Amino acid sequence: MRQGGHGEATHLGRVAASGTSYEARRLGALDGLRGVAVLLVLWYHVWEISWLPAPVPWLQFVPETGFVGVLLFFFLSGFVIAYPFLRAQASAGPPPSWRHFAWRRALKIVPSYALSIALAFAIGYAQHQPGGANAWDVVTHLLFVHTWFDATYGSINGVLWTLAVEVEFYALFPLIWWCFKRRPILTFAAMVAIAWAWRSTLLHCCYFTRFTEWEENLPGYLDIFACGMLCAYAYVGVRVRCPTRSLQFVGTALAAFGFLAAIGLLESLYGFRFVDQWAGVWQVDRRPLLGMAFAAIAFGALTGPRWWTWLLDNAVLRFMAAISYNLYLYHQMIARELLAHHLPPYRGSDPHLDFGWQVRYTWTALVATIAQATLFTYAFERPLLRLPEPWSHRRAPRVPPAV
Repeated sequence: MRQGGHGEATHLGRVAASGTSYEARRLGALDGLRGVAVLLVLWYHVWEISWLPAPVPWLQFVPETGFVGVLLFFFLSGFVIAYPFLRAQASAGPPPSWRHFAWRRALKIVPSYALSIALAFAIGYAQHQPGGANAWDVVTHLLFVHTWFDATYGSINGVLWTLAVEVEFYALFPLIWWCFKRRPILTFAAMVAIAWAWRSTLLHCCYFTRFTEWEENLPGYLDIFACGMLCAYAYVGVRVRCPTRSLQFVGTALAAFGFLAAIGLLESLYGFRFVDQWAGVWQVDRRPLLGMAFAAIAFGALTGPRWWTWLLDNAVLRFMAAISYNLYLYHQMIARELLAHHLPPYRGSDPHLDFGWQVRYTWTALVATIAQATLFTYAFERPLLRLPEPWSHRRAPRVPPAV
């Protein structure tokens, strides 16, 4: 998946600080949540084009608020990036290497990202985005600063704004971790406060100008990343101190509470949809609540009984997590290109009046996107991830010549 930690379903090491030792099962529930996140975003962007109603009316809030899958991505990034550092700290072991951290993030993100930009230009998609596309667009995108400029915010491929937020967070993470490892609760509170202040200030000063675009920059999402980090902190700390069985009841209750809270929050967001700039305005004060709901679901799924964890840690969601980065990079591009080329074909000027077309288009877009993501993941992304670090090849010792 897209963030560097996405395949890091690793084991907690042996922890001696509490006088006990254990080894936790893989963090497959996080892979499942990543699969849920990409499905939400995929459904949302395909629905934006097809307008196909949800299978039952009471589920309509899901596709129309599916953009919150991006927040779930950010939450997971905060968790999986902080987790190995927290694990090392709890076991009094050596922390991960920053050089390794940077290499893995770059290898995971940059090649697939650059390829998607090149293909967007090759098929003419980038040139038809708002403002067109030129060398400045490419430069700002490759530097991951395109969200800070009016002319490049939505250019080339609109979904790429999240990559700027992700990479900027990765660049800041060494400083954030330096604070978090010393004062985790205080650092969490500071990140939440900064995010709220950023959104609130923009709401009052820039509501009629740049509120939507500027709100979707890293400062506005620090609280979601912070929720992921705090969840990882709580998980590592509790696993050190508590046996697994004593956590299962609490985990089940927390996951259920988080799930119900998330549904309630999304229904509240959906009810706000007739307000101007509704998605951003609703989140100004409520975004941390979504982060805490995600934390309850993740913590509960990681500590609950196996039958409960299976709801997220299953083959389907793990597969969606595996292809999620390429699925995210290309899904909107493919969906819009299908519509532009009348695939599947439709009659009349407005295909939304044809329910049959809505169904055919939705399934065509889903199948095409998943097939493309599968191909690019296993033919391009995975082979690159197997590349060793450049500095790992040490010069072989010279063998003295035989006498």
